[in-house]
Amino acid sequence: MPISYKGTKVGNDVPVTVFDLPDEIVDEINSWVDHCREIKDHPLSDLKSHENFGYLYDGDGKKHNSYQCSIPRDLLENSFTFPLIIRSCADTFGGYHRSYGLLKWEGHFDGYDIWMNFAYQGDDNPAHSHRGDYSGIIYVKNDGHPTVFPQFRYEHIGKNGTMILFPSCLLHQVNEKMTTSERITIAFNVYKE
Repeated sequence: MPISYKGTKVGNDVPVTVFDLPDEIVDEINSWVDHCREIKDHPLSDLKSHENFGYLYDGDGKKHNSYQCSIPRDLLENSFTFPLIIRSCADTFGGYHRSYGLLKWEGHFDGYDIWMNFAYQGDDNPAHSHRGDYSGIIYVKNDGHPTVFPQFRYEHIGKNGTMILFPSCLLHQVNEKMTTSERITIAFNVYKE
């Protein structure tokens, strides 16, 4: 059975598209969680932390997510998730899939601009936008904690096994997590030539 790359827009005035991920993709992403958790729990984990606005905001010096690390390059390049992201962007935003790509940091340990967020009670993510043309979030483990798009007064409660895509310039945030459960998401940035 062919995989559909079609998502569902959340509303005419909110430029966010939601995708239900195939079970095989969810299984693949869950294997990434195991690998990234090993990195997070390693004594040298700070060396591989993916430091961006949502992890360590320079303006206040506070860690906003407990840990972030990039998806290791070999896992990404050998995955089915990578082409699913690219093909979904082409279907959603138009054009041929070869015109799209994940931002890549050649020669840097981050590899590509796709990272896993581990968030716990007290963590948040201040309002921010991303680099690139289009961005996305994959909800791996979410207990109903929303991603907020303040410009549109829209709160997206991502259910496990879903992905959203939106223009990178769109402000979004995650309010302080009040529950004790773990929240795991994957975020990424895509460019279009």
